[in-house]
Amino acid sequence: MRTVYRLLGLVRRYGARRVEQACSLSLDLDVVSVTKIASMLERATETSTRRCRRRSATPRPDSPATPPNSAPPQHH
Repeated sequence: MRTVYRLLGLVRRYGARRVEQACSLSLDLDVVSVTKIASMLERATETSTRRCRRRSATPRPDSPATPPNSAPPQHH
């Protein structure tokens, strides 16, 4: 519930349009954090077209973590 109230506070402070833009960009980047959304609004970066690379703990299926022909590192 605190999250909802915090988002409503951001809407009162920055306006619904800007908060909607920040939330949309946040979801595009897979970042679901009201703190990050508030930071975007404070810095006025909610309309930024620059996209950050998404960090993922697991590699995408089309890009293996290690090339198939590579040998494991040797420890001496």
